[in-house]
Amino acid sequence: MNTRHIRPERPGDTLGIRAVLEAAFGGAAEADLVDALRADGDIILALVAEQHGNIAGYVAFPRLNLDLDGRAVPVAGLAPVGVMPAVQRQGTGVTLIRDGLARLKDRGDRLVFVLGDPAYYSRFGFHVADGFVSPYTGPYFQVLRLAPDAPNSGAVAYPAAFAGL
Repeated sequence: MNTRHIRPERPGDTLGIRAVLEAAFGGAAEADLVDALRADGDIILALVAEQHGNIAGYVAFPRLNLDLDGRAVPVAGLAPVGVMPAVQRQGTGVTLIRDGLARLKDRGDRLVFVLGDPAYYSRFGFHVADGFVSPYTGPYFQVLRLAPDAPNSGAVAYPAAFAGL
């Protein structure tokens, strides 16, 4: 039986998370990004998926800022999400993302941005972020509205850690 438990990241999870991200992405860039986001206090939510007592997946939601007519509005990003190759395509990533989005909505977040494959992220309700400006503007820059009164435009600023990618 494939059991999976989703929970918030804990301080002792750092090495397990790094191992997941390095294995999932074939290098250290995403793991280094998470370390920098964590060190800068820019992660607002991070979840791990445990399977058989080991960390098998991870998702981070960093704090982004939306400039709305000169007013800074806090919004969320989704990056990165990774699953150990041996357990990919078994729903772990989907479960992590859905759980995280539900938690963000429950806490009052109104917008979530992601840079990724539209075919994958559309299943969660993401769509091209028309009306929003970002260094990543284009077909892979997507938004999910968690509240009906969420802004429809503005300039999205990512934490400094993203500049290293």
